[in-house]
Amino acid sequence: MLVTGGGGMLGTAFAEAAGISPRFVPHALSHAELDVRDEAAVMKCADRAAGGWIVHCAAMVDVKGCAADPATARAVIVDGTRNVAALAKASGARLLFPQSFLIYGGGDGLIDETTPPDPLSLYGALKLDAEAVVLETLDDPLVIRMAGFFGGGPIDKNFVGRIIPVMHRAMTRGDAVFPVGDRVWQPTWTKDLAENALHLMHLDAAGAYQMASHGEAAFHEVAAEIVAALGWAERLRVEPVASALVAREETGPERRPDRAVLSCERLRCEGRDLQRDWRATLHAYLTHPHFDQYRPGV
Repeated sequence: MLVTGGGGMLGTAFAEAAGISPRFVPHALSHAELDVRDEAAVMKCADRAAGGWIVHCAAMVDVKGCAADPATARAVIVDGTRNVAALAKASGARLLFPQSFLIYGGGDGLIDETTPPDPLSLYGALKLDAEAVVLETLDDPLVIRMAGFFGGGPIDKNFVGRIIPVMHRAMTRGDAVFPVGDRVWQPTWTKDLAENALHLMHLDAAGAYQMASHGEAAFHEVAAEIVAALGWAERLRVEPVASALVAREETGPERRPDRAVLSCERLRCEGRDLQRDWRATLHAYLTHPHFDQYRPGV
């Protein structure tokens, strides 16, 4: 099993989960080891992919970075995916394409597999273009549209990984209240995503699925659970504020939906939903030794 973007949050989770599976032998390649924009370098990986699976995690995932450098973003996300899809076709490999929930525009109701994509950000639009490349190139890809996630401890670059040191610094300097926005999402552990996706791969599943933790949460609710899990409750209180107040700079190609909740209907109907409650997984994740530096008295 070839994993592109093997040094990132999701790629690392796939490599770790596949490493304990009797069916898959993971070959996880970081960006330094494989730049998916390099067509020749991608095609040289045929021996690691032939007859098996490619899990294409390599992407430029920084929404602001994509907006600031659209040419590079397109080269990595769309052209890179085109190269990887060509490798899958040439080597006879199946392709798993992890898709972002940011291809959707959000809304008050649940987003199901039939909801038309409506990306607000350039990143979401490019990921949707990349998915189209996959569907045009291959007969039986597995596309998994994933909720926003956390994972990886020191390499966690998403909300959980970024907010913890910021909150800790605020608490250390004596702040008793920390404002966090009310945007709604489904915080999902990369470990659960990888294990559930591998389950689908074991079953030779194809087509599009949605995958997310059970439940939904505003960002301030996630922050409050972090406070509880790390033992900060007596020193710091999370204060909910309107997301517009903490994301004023997100306009145009940087916009994100205020609420984006996936229904994961196909996964549940087929009895293939291995996801868990977001609170339980967040607390389990925060037992990672990386977070000991933020616990009082540790």
